[in-house]
Amino acid sequence: MKNIINLGIFALLTLGILGIVSCEKAEINTETNQVVEEGFKSTTGRSGETISHTGSKTSLPVLHMHFDEGVSMEEATLKWDNAVREYISKQPIQNKMVSTEWFYRVWTKTGTQSNNDTDGDVGTYARFSTSVGNFNPPFNWMDNFGDDREGGWDAYLFKTAFPDRAVAWVEIDGATLYLKGQDGWFVTDFVIQIWASDQTVPATGFSGFWASPNVWLDSPTDSSWDSFNSGNIGTGRVNF
Repeated sequence: MKNIINLGIFALLTLGILGIVSCEKAEINTETNQVVEEGFKSTTGRSGETISHTGSKTSLPVLHMHFDEGVSMEEATLKWDNAVREYISKQPIQNKMVSTEWFYRVWTKTGTQSNNDTDGDVGTYARFSTSVGNFNPPFNWMDNFGDDREGGWDAYLFKTAFPDRAVAWVEIDGATLYLKGQDGWFVTDFVIQIWASDQTVPATGFSGFWASPNVWLDSPTDSSWDSFNSGNIGTGRVNF
């Protein structure tokens, strides 16, 4: 009888130990799942998009500069102005009262959160109104060619033209900023500007917008895209 009682106690203890181990395993698995879920950072509600922009339907910047974290927008603008002025001074001048092309600046600023310095593919679709109709130029690639976005500002200069038409004026309506893949990026500022002084024909006025996304861009797969849409918040007009 004593042996039977001892066996019963041993069985209960064994079941208890197995139960504790089972609970510990469940807790470990739960924590592991939480870590995986926390790795996905997107807060846009637009993650996982598929977009197509291959071949000739893309545009590369004619000029790009990166300004490290700690460089103010004012200081970055002064250096960028000089670089743009030098570039424009070397371009052919259009001797006409309308323009067959225009230049526009795109700015992004990366936040200082942990693991925010993506080296993924980045680009934008800009939206313009012109004297001859609405115009969406090809996808603008904004890659940093091997350099991470380690905080600070990135400035790009793009050139575009309404196909086979000259325009008397242009306005920036808004734009959508894209990031490809699973390397998250926290973008705090997204700016597009059309300056009269950046054009290759006499121009007046200014058009632009300044958006403050303050969102994580991230995607569930390497081949999908996440995006931030500024909305149609552009103001002003550049006249040629």
